[in-house]
Amino acid sequence: MKVALIASDLDGTFLRDDHGFDHGRFQAQLAQMATNGQHFAVASGNQLQHCIEVFDKIEGEITYVAENGGLVIDNHGNVLSESLLTPTVLQELLTFVATAPELAGAGASLSGKNGAYIRPQDDNEVMQYFLSNLSVVNDLAAVDDHIYKATFGWQDHRAEYHATVINDHFKGRLRATASGYGGLDVIAPNVDKAFGLAFLQRRWQISASQTAAFGDNSNDLEMLREADYSYAMRNAIPTVKAMANYETALDNNHDGVLDTIDGLI
Repeated sequence: MKVALIASDLDGTFLRDDHGFDHGRFQAQLAQMATNGQHFAVASGNQLQHCIEVFDKIEGEITYVAENGGLVIDNHGNVLSESLLTPTVLQELLTFVATAPELAGAGASLSGKNGAYIRPQDDNEVMQYFLSNLSVVNDLAAVDDHIYKATFGWQDHRAEYHATVINDHFKGRLRATASGYGGLDVIAPNVDKAFGLAFLQRRWQISASQTAAFGDNSNDLEMLREADYSYAMRNAIPTVKAMANYETALDNNHDGVLDTIDGLI
């Protein structure tokens, strides 16, 4: 059966390590997808505005599953679905991360409806690349915005361990998932990339047997389960390779996603 929906993670998957991709090749693919009646969705843990900026020079229909599924929006700017962190549990989370010995030394940021927020000590080139409409604030707990996601990072890059600590403490109230580059995203408990992808499948009446998805890290696992054509990147972590039905012939630095899309369209 023809693939009707193609969804891809960004960092470590669609994008090279230098954050670039072959614009001309993808533009031609997107045009062919439109002719075929196929949809393309970006499914990323990144802030929505950052995702949009990545495809700034691309023309065509792209739907965004951003904030690890916390926000789904079409290329016309229409919000299709959103899930927020409640102020009460967000305040508890910030306090817990700041005081739990196992989580000491965390860098932190918030991603909200009106922009992103970081503390002065976390302001660096990496944060400036990944976050748009960025505000530097002294106290994240004082931010007044609708927050989709909190992101934390540690120098030891033990994201999976830190995720377990947070998930054990906030079971049923929050969900922490490793997002790559040592980062950890904390979102509403019912939210992941699969949540956003399933929303689009229902909206467009597309089944798992008509869906292809690409990923490389832990926050892609649930999404890959929603697609019969689930692709682990050649550079993916072992757990992703173990559960995906397929593996790309090339890694992210050699256009592994674009190479595979050629066959899907």
